[in-house]
Parts: sequence; structure tokens; C-alpha cells
Amino acid sequence: MFVNTATFEIGKIHKEILEKKREKDKEKLAEARGLISFECWKRENTETVEFVYVSKWESQSDFKAWISREDHVNEHKQMNKKRKENLQLEQVKMKKTLRAYELYDSSEE
Repeated sequence: MFVNTATFEIGKIHKEILEKKREKDKEKLAEARGLISFECWKRENTETVEFVYVSKWESQSDFKAWISREDHVNEHKQMNKKRKENLQLEQVKMKKTLRAYELYDSSEE
């Protein structure tokens, strides 16, 4: 079993960006092969808000297949292209932290 967490932190005034992202990602995850469960946790700080995605997968290869799908890769390419084209415009800063875990059962050693 494999667990992935993705933490997105953004200024509180831009919270709606993460709310929309969560809805879109939840819909797409429903189609994912090997997904066992998905939860989104939220924490509001004084000036920022954090959304933490916690997804549990049958295997790491199932997770890698999901993030490697063509529409996901193209979405990131388009975002990077827009960032480069709009260097003069004010960008919304979002911090993203990824962590991955494998199930550990000491009785299997």
C-alpha cells in the first residue's frame, strides 16, 4: 500500500483557488485505477490556508500512473507556459509540498 500527501498553501484571500482545485481533483480522482481513498484536510492560519490531500493507493505504480496521465502532464505544461508569458503580471504564490509513504509492518521482517 502507498500513501501520498500533497500540501497546498496559499494566501487566505485566494482560498477560492484551492476550493475549486479540490473539487476538480476530487472528480478526476474518482476515475483513478488503484485508488483506495482520498481525503482533503484544511487548516486556516492567520494569513494563509492549507489544503492537504491524502490519497491511499494499492501501489506506488498506480499513483505514478495517475500523475503521469496525459491530461495532468499537459495541465502542468500549460501552467508553466502561462507563468513564463505573464512574468510582468502579479502571480498568486502557492507553496506545494509532496510526501510519500509505504506501509510498514514490522511483523513482515
